[in-house]
Amino acid sequence: MLYHLRLQPSEIEEMPYYEYEYIVENLINILKEKQEAEEGQSKDYNESMSSNKMMRDAKSMMPKMPSTPSFNMPSGF
Repeated sequence: MLYHLRLQPSEIEEMPYYEYEYIVENLINILKEKQEAEEGQSKDYNESMSSNKMMRDAKSMMPKMPSTPSFNMPSGF
């Protein structure tokens, strides 16, 4: 609680028990939501990285098309 709420130990000791319990419950809910959001982001990142890897692998397996020669028109007309 000191880290997240920046409360001094003396302030915590002076709190009524119901207020302390309320704060702890809210803090737990906030931390759970934050953890779920971070897990979702890391899952999305991993999925996007695997799809990017599949695209790169597919592109490397495709045959390369030969380039067309460039023609210069003679000047002097």
